Amino acid sequence: MDQTELEQHIQNKTLDQAAASLELERANAQANGDNEKAALASNDLGVVYLLLERMDDARAALNQAHQMFIALNDPAGQGRATGNLAQLEERAGNADAAGALYMQAADLLHEGNAFADEYTTRRRLSRFYLTRGATLQSLSETVKALSVKPNANAWDKFQKWFYALPLKLMGVN
Repeated sequence: MDQTELEQHIQNKTLDQAAASLELERANAQANGDNEKAALASNDLGVVYLLLERMDDARAALNQAHQMFIALNDPAGQGRATGNLAQLEERAGNADAAGALYMQAADLLHEGNAFADEYTTRRRLSRFYLTRGATLQSLSETVKALSVKPNANAWDKFQKWFYALPLKLMGVN
């Protein structure tokens, strides 16, 4: 399910319909032996369950997607599923688990050359650190995010330099 379709379901308050559709898509993909499509559907289903605040169902679907992406040797897929698990754990109040999962997701996305998703994940991790008073870690993640941002413009490059400066002066980065 693409972002636009998900946003339409959110606007129309039809997330239950989206979940049913994704459950069917996942079942059909599994029946046809299309593991990649099944993994994608399971990941999307986990996101929809998360939006519906069905945390146990979301966790199960995202863990299943993660395992399927491992079997497919797809680090980018693993990173996306792990990043979604991080968001789930953050919402559930499991800060330690969320932080570790965000870091793991960013590394997997980098390994899978999914730099746009890595950028987004590192920005989330930066905000996560900032809300917990870990300013230096937040700055470091912002610098890392800007380092991988696709199509970075001059402003992005300036920000990267500016945010990295205090880290370099302190010998942190």
